[in-house]
Amino acid sequence: MTAEEGTISGALDVSLDYGGRGWVRYRGTGTWLQISNLDDEPPTTWGSVDELVEAIESSVGQRDIAGNLMAFEA
Repeated sequence: MTAEEGTISGALDVSLDYGGRGWVRYRGTGTWLQISNLDDEPPTTWGSVDELVEAIESSVGQRDIAGNLMAFEA
């Protein structure tokens, strides 16, 4: 989930800013979007891109109680 655009899907690039906040963009585009959360709390910070990628990949395919796919939140 991004603060700017809501739920996202597709082939993504991920990055961190100097504060350790996660950013994503659709491959082939120039717009980076900050990873956020539905509660509008300060986003999680990460120590490395690898740590962020691992967190994203570990949540792929998770569903809520109603069976809806859940977007990754930080």
